[in-house]
Amino acid sequence: MGTTVLVLGLAGCGTATESSDPATTSASDVRLFGDCGADDPALVDATVIAEADVDGSGAMNEIAYVSGKSGGPCANAIFTTLDGEPSGMSMAASPLDVDSVAVVQLSGTGRQLLMVREQAHPRGGYMVHLFGGADGEFGEVLSNGEPVVGFVATDGGMPPGTATCTDVAGIAMVTAIADKPPGIVLAWDVTRTTYSIDGNTAKQTSSKVILTAAADPILREENPQLFDPEGFFADCIVPIR
Repeated sequence: MGTTVLVLGLAGCGTATESSDPATTSASDVRLFGDCGADDPALVDATVIAEADVDGSGAMNEIAYVSGKSGGPCANAIFTTLDGEPSGMSMAASPLDVDSVAVVQLSGTGRQLLMVREQAHPRGGYMVHLFGGADGEFGEVLSNGEPVVGFVATDGGMPPGTATCTDVAGIAMVTAIADKPPGIVLAWDVTRTTYSIDGNTAKQTSSKVILTAAADPILREENPQLFDPEGFFADCIVPIR
């Protein structure tokens, strides 16, 4: 994606797809997080990384990223507008992998989530985050206060697993643990845990063992998505606008 003049830093606080009355908001008075204000100069040259209806309002939200290299209080953060008002969230100390950005379409609803990865960890892997809009705030989708997806290892040391969308506007995490006691051939017990998405909270709705003592070679052949770290939400990712 290219760069654009992100109007979060201007008095109107609207986007190309969602607008507001300029008289209602003074950007110099708006604090998005910490010391980051809506009038911070870094927002002017932010990189637009996607358009997505992250709050299910029916209007597309232009989502932009300010890299950590920019310095200042708004560095390494994601920004958008919700109901015409600016909102943003810091990525803390871990830079965003801009090339990893994807839009997840929840089934049966117009709402979409933004999926991003942090830059690769030295041990081989990365954190996966889902972001959405709720109650006028842009933030991370959490389960019990933790990222619902979390760390994905790419060094071969992680058990099989993936994430998908459910048919009731939720998501599912598919995880595996080694079958006990271990046999001659490695085998896995596979569990599917579903979550409803309430605002930016993922609430567990079910957890069911779907495979027991599945031999590793057979599981790889019949369920290759469980061994593909790039395949999270592959069933519900839509093209980035």
